[in-house]
Parts: sequence; structure tokens; C-alpha cells
Amino acid sequence: MSSASREEPSAPSWQLSDGTVHLRGSWTLAQLSRRVRAVQQELQRLGAGKAWNLERIDKLDNLGALLLWRSWGRQFPAHLQLREQHRPLFDRLQQVQPLQPTHRRLGLFPLLDQLGAHIASVLGDLWGLFLLWGNLLQDFFAALRHPSHFPYREISATIVKTGPDSLPILTLIGFLIGIVITYQSAPTLASYGANIYIISIGGISILREFGPMIGAIIIAGRSGSAFTAQIGAMRVTQELDALQTFGVSPVQRLVLPKVIALAVTMPLLVIWTDLVGLFGSMLVANFSLGISPDFFLRELPIMVPAFNFWLGIIKGVLYGILIAWVSGYHGLRVKANTNSLSRETTNSVVLSITLVIVIDAILAIIFADVGLSTT
Repeated sequence: MSSASREEPSAPSWQLSDGTVHLRGSWTLAQLSRRVRAVQQELQRLGAGKAWNLERIDKLDNLGALLLWRSWGRQFPAHLQLREQHRPLFDRLQQVQPLQPTHRRLGLFPLLDQLGAHIASVLGDLWGLFLLWGNLLQDFFAALRHPSHFPYREISATIVKTGPDSLPILTLIGFLIGIVITYQSAPTLASYGANIYIISIGGISILREFGPMIGAIIIAGRSGSAFTAQIGAMRVTQELDALQTFGVSPVQRLVLPKVIALAVTMPLLVIWTDLVGLFGSMLVANFSLGISPDFFLRELPIMVPAFNFWLGIIKGVLYGILIAWVSGYHGLRVKANTNSLSRETTNSVVLSITLVIVIDAILAIIFADVGLSTT
């Protein structure tokens, strides 16, 4: 019943005697690296032994302990004798839980459970946003009653960070959008001899839809994520707790200035995006359809009613408030760990862009027949 190894004295060896497995030698990476599989198979075969004696092991490292631990079925045997300096290796292995593959059952009820959990999460977010909006209104009117408490500096700092710093990317995207819209429409209009209608298509699409939409998406991804990360980092560093300790409302000091600042900045950014978009459309109309810039600018206010411009401005105000509101909500939801910070920042951007598109669709349905003609 003996299976002792005949290798050099320092090599790992084992012997089964009277229901006890006796181990000797050095159970280290240097001795086991070339025959790990063979040793593991032999240990699993001996695993049925009632007792294990490891007191004669000269050296034991993580690999040797892991092979023994697996042969024991990831639990200590009923009878175990080992040196005290070796016990911490097995104690650490006992604390590590093996990864279990997750098998999702496919069927109606698991899908309904997941759908219900997702709907409940969305409804919880909407309820939290509703409560935050009430808090914002309360703090806003309280600040109006006490002008000395109004966050003027925070508002001006946010306007500077979200306004001028966003102009380069908005200029590039708006200019390219104007070029793309006109290039895509020009061949079709030219084939019907309706070149002049490129002014109407470019003007309405840019002023009414693309200007506000592009500005909102860029601000949500650029500034909205920064708002959430800033507030969330203050949660991680316990600065929000310090504000509350001194009796300062985080909503009034952090969220409200961002809402007011974006309500002011977004319409201005929309106007700038409209201008560069129309400039790109005018250039393409000149080179592709032979419409001069003078004629384009003269016919633009005639063919595109002013309602489209003001609708885009109103959208800019709504989108600015929405982005700051959502980003502030997710920033306040961050817990004191980095995983929560990254998760809430991502959720902030996704929810902001989703709500912007939903609101844009609703407004498009409501004003479907308004501002499309001058009659």
C-alpha cells in the first residue's frame, strides 16, 4: 500500500499507512512545476484517507497548499496534523470562494422577473428625480428670499466651464452636420429642379432638431458626466458629509447652480450650433447647387418661420435643466466607493441622453404642424 516517491530527499513524497496519508519533502513550485498533473491525480486518489499528516513536510508554498486543498475537496479533512507555520496558507484558501458558473434559465418567468426588476428600478429613479426637483424648487425660492445665500459664484463658474469650453467641439460637430444634411439632400432636389428648397430643409432641420439635439448630447456627455463625477467624488471623500455637518444643503450648493447655469448656457450654445450648421449648409448649397450665400441668407427667414428658431431655444432651456437635474441626482446617489462612482456616472449620461430623445419626440409630435410653412 506504499507509493513513496524514490526521488531525491527534498522531492515531495507521500505514504498511506493505517488510513493516514503521510507527506514528506518540499511541496514547493520548484519541486512540483514539472509534474503538477501527476501529483494532483495521485493526491485525489489518496483523498479518501481518513487523516492527513503534514508535520514532516520541510517546505510548503502556495502551489503545494493549493494542490492539497483541491484534493481535500476545498475543505479541511476530519483529522489533520500540520505545522503551525503552514496553517495560514490553508486558512487563506478557505476564505477564497471558487467562482461558480452562472446558468440563467431561459423561460417566461425569469424574463418577467428581470423585466419587472428593470421597471421597478426605472420607476425608483423617476421618483427620486421627482423628489430632487421638489427640493430644487424649495431651495431656489429660499435663496430668492435670502439673496446673500444665492450661489452666484457657483453659477458663474459653471457657466464658464460649460460654455466657452464646449464651443470647439460644438463648432466642429455643428459644421459637419450642416454639410452632411445638405450633401444628402442636394442630389435629390437637383434631380427635381427644386434646388431652392435646400434652404428650407437645412434651416428647419438645423434650427428645429439638430442644433438643440447635438448640443444636448455633447453637453450630457461632456458636462453632465463631469457634474456627476464631481458630486460623487465629494461623496467618496466625505465632503458632502462635511457640508451637511455645517448645515449647508448639498442640493442648494452643488445641484441648483448647475441647473441654473445650464438653463442659461444651453440656449446660447444652441444658437452657436445653429449658426455654424447653417454656415456649413450654405457652403455646400453654393458649391453643389449654385445657390449664392446672399440668396441663401435672404431667403432663409422667408422659407423658415421664426417659430423653428424659438422652438430650438426652448428645447435648449429644457435640455439644459434636464441634464443638470439628472447628473446631480446620480451624483448624490453615489456611495463611498469607486465602483458606485463609475456606475452612476455612466447611468447619468445614458439617462440624460435617453430623456432628451424622449422629450424631443414628444415635442415633435405636439408641434408637428407648426412652423413648417409660412402660410
